[in-house]
Amino acid sequence: MLGCSVFSHSILWDYLDLLQPYLGGIAIVGGCFLCFLGLKLVKPSICVAGFLTCTLASCLIFYAVYLNSIDDVTTFFYFLGAGAAIGIFVGLLLAYFSRFGAACLAGWGGFALGLLINETLLARFGLTWLLWTSIVICIIVCAVLAFIVYEHAIILCTALLGGFFAIRGVAVYGGSYYNVFTVSDMVEAGLIDQIDPIYWAYMAAMVVMFGLGAVVQYKCRPKKKDDKS
Repeated sequence: MLGCSVFSHSILWDYLDLLQPYLGGIAIVGGCFLCFLGLKLVKPSICVAGFLTCTLASCLIFYAVYLNSIDDVTTFFYFLGAGAAIGIFVGLLLAYFSRFGAACLAGWGGFALGLLINETLLARFGLTWLLWTSIVICIIVCAVLAFIVYEHAIILCTALLGGFFAIRGVAVYGGSYYNVFTVSDMVEAGLIDQIDPIYWAYMAAMVVMFGLGAVVQYKCRPKKKDDKS
């Protein structure tokens, strides 16, 4: 559990906490758009996926370079700002090459699926390798599906990702939300019974919102010429 423990206590989370009051509102609004309008607004959704990818990459680079050894928040914002700036360009590029962009977007849906599976089920085992393996598998499967069943993959992945973001944004203001590393640590310490019931309510709300988003998007998707329904 060393890797999980180190990452769960990284100063990266402390710096991200500084942005939570702003990220919460963005997550709620952006999540709702993704959840219910992901297919209709597929190119903007793809731009969001490219933006998130580069921003996350910059945070991971910051984590890998500094871990817990830096106490200057300015350096973190340099990394975050650089990732965001590059992310805007990459997002626009992916929107132009829509098939590859859709795979990136679907991969983020897989990431949300992996987190949801871990936070509700797999974290109970307290196995770091299982956590990362399941997330990577979900990302790869969803990205590949975007090439095979494009429309269905976009609908399901944006509904899932949007639901995850929206409820996560609500949790910023409602509290009692644990990241997957914290849940894993609590399980290892035998404290699973002490997890706040509100946390499980958030998990249930993500599933419900995913279902609603998928239904709405399927109902509103453009009719094909040969579609008699």
